[in-house]
Formats: sequence, structure tokens, C-alpha cells
Amino acid sequence: MGVSGSPGSGVEAGVCPACGAGGREPAIETYGKYELRGCAECGLQYWDPREMPDASWYEQMYGGRDERLLPLEPGHKFFLSDRLAPGKGELLDFGCGTGNFLAAARAAGYQVTGTELDRNAARFAKEKLGLPRVLPLRVEEFARQHPTEKFDCVTFFEVLEHQATPLEFMESVKACLRPRGYVALSVPNRERWQTGPDVFDYPPNHFLRWNATALRNFLAWQGFEVLSVKEQSVGVAHAAQNINMAMRTGLTKPAVNGASTSFRDVMQMPSEQAAAVLATKVKGRQRALQLLGKAKHLACFPLAVVAMPYLKVRGYKGTYLYCLARLRD
Repeated sequence: MGVSGSPGSGVEAGVCPACGAGGREPAIETYGKYELRGCAECGLQYWDPREMPDASWYEQMYGGRDERLLPLEPGHKFFLSDRLAPGKGELLDFGCGTGNFLAAARAAGYQVTGTELDRNAARFAKEKLGLPRVLPLRVEEFARQHPTEKFDCVTFFEVLEHQATPLEFMESVKACLRPRGYVALSVPNRERWQTGPDVFDYPPNHFLRWNATALRNFLAWQGFEVLSVKEQSVGVAHAAQNINMAMRTGLTKPAVNGASTSFRDVMQMPSEQAAAVLATKVKGRQRALQLLGKAKHLACFPLAVVAMPYLKVRGYKGTYLYCLARLRD
């Protein structure tokens, strides 16, 4: 899905983008030119430097997702089943992708509007799902261009972790809300069970790493009453993925002409190099190794089923962290 924040502005290195606290504690992690910092005041983890890519970058990296209707994500399902959610009214979804959630919210009784920077995804939402009001605007552009248009609920699933300047993002969100309006969102839970790096969870794709404490603090300081927080529990697919990662051999590490095709590495590349890697068709030995890798992954599902009782008892967490909140008076 296209991301709704603005590239670049308002970023100060070494200062927490959620609460403004300073400090230069040792980096938690480094990757390329980026350093992951932790804030002792609010609990957020954030990468420095932070400069959001433009819309063309997201089209390049996520283009393969724009031609089909993806299933609803857990955050979508949490919201649609949340008895504390409004259940009706006008809803605005930032970063709506191909419109899967908008279509489900419409069926549930909401009047829906969406924003999506990826032109192909927006086209799919309009033509395939009959969602006429999907606008190619960033959140601050929507707030500026539609100052009198207010919504009962603003949603942004898997969007907040992409923001370089979350305070500015939330100011624009609040500008679109009616008094006592709701926000609903989901982010990757940094406390999820992992046996290796999540290749999507690195800059310039993700800049912020949230847990329940950091998210509660951030929304409370932004003037919201937090109504519900749900942490997805680990499931079979998530367990199989992590078992597979724990048993990695390195034999199937993807490469094209010596360059890694891992998303974490490709998104660090200049646009021309990334385009060349993404466009290259895998052949011969590499394709065979990829097939072996897929077979190994499938073989991890029976192991995951056997491991589930243990993982549940230990309280292992899945990927998604969901939150519903309401503006205070």
C-alpha cells in the first residue's frame, strides 16, 4: 500500500520522533547508513536517518501487490469485529492499497473514502471493487485540500511504522476527525517472535518500531483515549516461517549477478540498480535452489503444528499490534 506521510522534512537525528526526547544511547542495531535508537521516555525504537521515499519508490517495491485483491490483514479483522468501534459513519482510510479493507468496511455499513499514492493500486480499487473515492493524496495533502471534510473514523493500517515524522502525520490525521472521532491502526509488533531479521522491517521501508507501551504513550500524548489494544498471538504460518528461518542453511540465499535480491538489500539500492535486480528473471541453479527453499518452508508446517501448544503457553506473539482510540474532549 502507498504510504501517506511526507518525505523529508522535520527530521532531527538523535531526537525521538514520537515524544521529542533527546539522548544518544548506543545504537541497538545498525544496517548500512542507518542506526536504530531506543527512547527511554516513551519506549519507541526509531531509525536515524529518516527520509521517506517518494511514491515512485513504493510503486517499484510493492508493484507486484497492485494487481490482485489481497486478503484482509489481522488489523482489519480486529477493527471490524471490535465492539468498541463506531460500527457506522464516515470512514477515511489512509494507505488503502487495492481497497480490500475499504470494501469490507463498506459492506459493514461505513461510508468509505481512501487515499493511495500507488496509482496501480488505486486503479484496481476503483475499477475492480467499485470504490470511486480513492484519492492520490498524502495525509497532509488531504487535510489541506479538504479542510471542511471531517470523518467519524480515520484508519491507517500498516502505515505508522513508515513515517519519518509521526507527530506531523498525527496532526494531519486529527485535522480530518470530527470531535470525539476514532482512529484505528495496526503496526508490526516489535515484540513478535522472530528467529531472524524481518526483511521488510528496515529503512527506508520502516522507520519506527512499536510495542504496546510505546503506542499507548504516543496516542495518549496526542490527545486520544485508548479504547482497545490487541496483540496478535502466534499462528501456524508465523511459526513455520520462524522455524524455517531458524534452520536456514544459506544455500538458497537469492542473488542476481552477484547482487542480493533480498528485499532488505534491494530497497537500499539506487533506483536503477533496484529496477534491474527486480526485472531479472531467475534461471537455472538459482531457480532450483528457490524450489528447494520453498519445499523446506512447507516441511516446517508440521513442525509448527506440533510446536503450537508450547508457543501458546509461552505467550509468543504474532506480527500485528492493533489499537483503537478516540479523541478526548
